[in-house]
Amino acid sequence: MNTSLSSFNLFGASKPFIPPAWSTSDDRVRGGASQSYLIALPDNRARFYGHLDASTLGGAGFASQFSPLNVPALDDQSKEGKQCWNLAAYDGIEIGVEKSDDKVYTFILRDEEQVEKREDGREKAGINWEVEFRAGKSGDGEVDEEKEMKIWLPWSEFKATFRGKEKKDAGKLKTGEISRVGLMMRRQVLLPDYFQNYFGKQEGDFNLELRGIRARKRASDQEQASNVAEAQKSIFDARGEQNQQSSSL
Repeated sequence: MNTSLSSFNLFGASKPFIPPAWSTSDDRVRGGASQSYLIALPDNRARFYGHLDASTLGGAGFASQFSPLNVPALDDQSKEGKQCWNLAAYDGIEIGVEKSDDKVYTFILRDEEQVEKREDGREKAGINWEVEFRAGKSGDGEVDEEKEMKIWLPWSEFKATFRGKEKKDAGKLKTGEISRVGLMMRRQVLLPDYFQNYFGKQEGDFNLELRGIRARKRASDQEQASNVAEAQKSIFDARGEQNQQSSSL
């Protein structure tokens, strides 16, 4: 991987979300009634949608999708024989959202191989590195000229959890050994500022349409200032051309 690039696409753009198919992990394995799906859309986009049941399990419902166990073969991505994404050169994850419902979603990273199965064929529980976000009218991201809402998730915001509870002794996220990514809808929103406003509003149908999931370097303050200055110059230049055209009429 060329780590000089400012971003690296995991899914979207030239790298389709599907195939292969993502894995479903809903609360139905515990007797719940939630359902989730991830399907491909045109132009290598994807839709994560379904229904969150908040009554069967007493409010502990969840619905999630995880990328395949084996990530696509990439140059210089394997480490000690493992097939994984080496994202250590980047500062976090950027999610490109095209359409959402203003609900709170959970984005998940896994940095360990989970090849062992339980006797019933399901994967054994492992550590998830989670961060919550919302995309919509009051979401966390910024909308660019292509009407894509960009959700920025720095490594520092990911928290380790095990079976839905924070695991403070998990160490640090191994950004050089990311094996899977996941998307989850659940009722129990963990972030305090979201909890007050969103608990009780998560249940029911949900819909999140994605343009991409990518690792990204965060622009320095100097680069950000340069981008703002360039944008302002473009606006002034455009206004100048309009004024010249008006005066010539």
